[in-house]
Amino acid sequence: MHEELTKIAAERSPEKRLELLHKVTDLYLDTVDTSSSTETYLFNEIMEKIVDQFSRDIKKQVSSTLAILPGFPTNIVRTLADDTDIEVARPVLRNAFSLTDEDLVRLAQRGSQAHLAAIAGRATLPEKVTDVLIDRGEREVVHTVTANHGARFSQSGMDRLLGKAADDVDLREMLVERPDLSPQVVERLLPMVSETLAMKLAERGYDVKGAIPPEMVHSLRQRFTAALRTRKENIFQVGVLIDEIRKGNARLDDAACHIAQTGRLLDVAMLLGTFARLERDHVFKLLYKGQMQTVLILCRSLELSWSSLDAILAVRAVKNGDTYFSDPKIRAAYEGTDMATAQRAIRFLRVRQVAQAQAGHAPGGQVQAGAA
Repeated sequence: MHEELTKIAAERSPEKRLELLHKVTDLYLDTVDTSSSTETYLFNEIMEKIVDQFSRDIKKQVSSTLAILPGFPTNIVRTLADDTDIEVARPVLRNAFSLTDEDLVRLAQRGSQAHLAAIAGRATLPEKVTDVLIDRGEREVVHTVTANHGARFSQSGMDRLLGKAADDVDLREMLVERPDLSPQVVERLLPMVSETLAMKLAERGYDVKGAIPPEMVHSLRQRFTAALRTRKENIFQVGVLIDEIRKGNARLDDAACHIAQTGRLLDVAMLLGTFARLERDHVFKLLYKGQMQTVLILCRSLELSWSSLDAILAVRAVKNGDTYFSDPKIRAAYEGTDMATAQRAIRFLRVRQVAQAQAGHAPGGQVQAGAA
């Protein structure tokens, strides 16, 4: 590793420098679990100096590739995230695993609107971060974080969103689509929304009172009950399929592809979450609204074929109201993703999930009501 670091320092070609940087990072990450604290400190110190000397183009490439890997020196990640050049900062702000909640709060408190928009698009966001985004963010930022179903809101944060929604019809629609609305929020939202949006709330079982005619409420509740029955049947079927995969009688890849082709994204999340050892709801948020790169890493870590990922991306597009076209560039990026690196990234997510769960149940921790 020392030899490779010396080569980077002496190399003048930007392309060669980047190639060497990838190589030495792979060497470090492969041995990070067994490296001594001294070795880790020296690696971090040398890497900070090297990255600081890189050109803008190389910093952009480091930010979008190496810096989002778990185990990459945190100080460098923070420096890139704080860069005034949003093209350098954006990939890290959106995807870096090593940024803590406190890091994100600090960055959100002083970042530009473009920086805030990047943070708002992260796969998951805690209340303390969304509070800052709502306070400081302009319309684009507020829309992005509201449409992000992996973002959690405090009561005061939701109050401020409802206040902004009074003069913003698009924001009202985004709020209606959120899966974590409390009855109290729905009650305050109803006077602002159209009959069409009220029907969406009724279809999901919310009490919409006099917002739509009683006979329509009855019809929608019947549809809701039927949908619940189908949902229970689907959960049972996926449970049976998971048992068959564990016994070796079925393949995860085939099962994921089949379920995705039937348009059942939540069941895909249940299946992948089981074998990735991640919470179903978290995986669903990743598949539904998460960053594309994170979806690729998750599927790659489970050794899914391109056919399965393609089917998942197609149903994701449908759920988001988009038209889907199979993209050769995404396929190339997926098949070129190193499987060991992807599995390392998911292990990091797993550890972080456990830590967050423990923090949420510790004395003084807060768990948002109705967020499940």
